[in-house]
Amino acid sequence: MAPTKATPPAGSVKKQQPSRKGKKAWRKNVDNTVLEETMHELRTEERLGGKIHAKTDTDLFFTDKSGDAEVAKKFVFGKLRIDEILTPTSGIAGVVSRKTPRTTVKVDLIRDAEAGYKKTRDVSKTHVAHVDRLVKRKLELGQGRVGASVEARRHIAAEKKRKLEHKKGRFDLWAEEEVTEASAYLEPTVVRPVKKPVFADTRNAVPAVEVAHEGASYNPSFEEHQKALQRAVDEEEATVERKTNTAKKLTYPKELDNLDDETFFDDSEEDDKEKEEGEKETPAEGTASPAAAAPPIVPTEVQAAVINPDARKTKAQRNKALKRAAQEREELAAKQAKVLGRQLNRLGELSKIVGKEEKLHIAKLQERAEAAKKQAMEETKKLGPHFFKPLPIDIQLTEDLADSLRELKPEGNMFKDRFASLQKRTLIEARVPVGKKQRYRRKEKETHDYKRFK
Repeated sequence: MAPTKATPPAGSVKKQQPSRKGKKAWRKNVDNTVLEETMHELRTEERLGGKIHAKTDTDLFFTDKSGDAEVAKKFVFGKLRIDEILTPTSGIAGVVSRKTPRTTVKVDLIRDAEAGYKKTRDVSKTHVAHVDRLVKRKLELGQGRVGASVEARRHIAAEKKRKLEHKKGRFDLWAEEEVTEASAYLEPTVVRPVKKPVFADTRNAVPAVEVAHEGASYNPSFEEHQKALQRAVDEEEATVERKTNTAKKLTYPKELDNLDDETFFDDSEEDDKEKEEGEKETPAEGTASPAAAAPPIVPTEVQAAVINPDARKTKAQRNKALKRAAQEREELAAKQAKVLGRQLNRLGELSKIVGKEEKLHIAKLQERAEAAKKQAMEETKKLGPHFFKPLPIDIQLTEDLADSLRELKPEGNMFKDRFASLQKRTLIEARVPVGKKQRYRRKEKETHDYKRFK
């Protein structure tokens, strides 16, 4: 049997192309549907008024100013609940306490006396007063838009130019502008000068550039160089001493480790025992000791004087006592008069002494006040949370001094010096270096390297 050909599936059958051999077959079998559809559309456009691609945009499009009514309905909202609550629904009118004054007046807009025609309008009193002020100002100055003089128009042009320059930023912020009479009618539009803000003057008398010590020169004398070295040593010793005292206060005293518990607590027990023994020796309140209870031995004469202190005196004794008291008073008065006489004789001398002492006291007070004022002007005030720390003195050792300017090594830093000067003159607050802060606490781990066998 002859082998049969396998039939392909129905979906994969290709359409056989007709023959296009020759002009007749080509015209008969060519596909011109797209061309016919295009020609049909062009004929339709010509029937409806012309070709679309030849028309202008105004013939094809128009501006819809009315909008879609359906879209407008979507944006119409009803009343809010609070508005519905506040809407007056009562049939009774509210109670009026008193009549409020009218805030409007009637103004004649058009008035014809011959025809008897008049048109009025209600205008607020504030607006009428404002118009009256403008009219009065323009009448006084004679400056108006219509019929204004050349000088007035020139002033208006200059004012416009000034406003334009002000708008562009070409003006001095602290300049004081004088409001002339010509621009007085533009009072609502006049730009008032800005007042310079007043700040607290924290500056002191410290110069901007301080002269360094003579010993810090590139070729100083031996004495001045030694003084500068001593000053640097003193500053360093003060810093070390301050750090040592701070560390001593914060450290735990090692002497307490040498004390035993028995020695530490025995002293307190002995003190308690001594206090208890002292309390036993002192008698209690309300009880008297036998020595204190026994009466003291007093002579008989003294006992009689104590028992009868107000013994009756005779008349002669009383007279004698009175004479003695009067005599003592006279002697005291004479003595005081004598002292007063001496002081009166020395009144001029005493006044000179008092005047000198007062002058010396006033001079000392003035000197103290000037010194305090000078110190207050020279001291650095605290502007921020930190205190000002001066820079260490820049000085070289004796063996490091250069013999010439060529061998001179630069000392210090100009930026740090200027920055410290600003802080010392209290122009800026004192600063401290900001270190990197650790966000989380450091974790400590114990590694067991001896357990890791290779």
